[in-house]
Amino acid sequence: TSGISLSLGLVAYCFSGHAIVPSIYTSMKEPQKFDEMATITFVGVISCCLAVGLSGYYMFGNQVADQVTLSMELAIEAPLLMRSLVWLMILTAFSKVTLTMFPLALGVEEIVAPYLTSEGAIGAASAVIKVVLTVLALIVAIYVPSFSFLCALVGMICTMSVSIIFPAAAHLKMFGPRLSSWEKFLDWVFILVGLVMAVGGTIATI
Repeated sequence: TSGISLSLGLVAYCFSGHAIVPSIYTSMKEPQKFDEMATITFVGVISCCLAVGLSGYYMFGNQVADQVTLSMELAIEAPLLMRSLVWLMILTAFSKVTLTMFPLALGVEEIVAPYLTSEGAIGAASAVIKVVLTVLALIVAIYVPSFSFLCALVGMICTMSVSIIFPAAAHLKMFGPRLSSWEKFLDWVFILVGLVMAVGGTIATI
């Protein structure tokens, strides 16, 4: 049970991509289907995370590494299969980093843009900003010790607040008089569970 708090933070961190939601919404061909798309996406992500987590624990038990592929590399004698899996993980990381960095890069570009005079300079600055942010993220991932603990800490403090506590509290505040008792109950459950997980997980991680 000692790793439960850490695992909760890591799981929460996986769902901390709210910064890209506006970009996804505005780029959709049919934005009115956003709710349906988000529901299907979250169900898919949760199913995949549970399948991978349960499979790793079933195969290796408490000896499973932070990344299940590290344990698989030691236990499975299939070099071609493992190499293919590694490259798939790299491609996934590239796509995830690009999506996550986009809103941050866009914000930096808006700060820099007034000081540039031509479209070519703006395009070059945009490319440089994206590359620099990606390289900085890579450096942090490589050289920051116990990066999983940092992700768990961010997941507990930031993600629990932004993704669980604040939306439920805002929903309760804005639509309270029009909500049914069941909806109010669910909002309070999200708020209280989020607070308990954020506080308990943060203390355990530190």
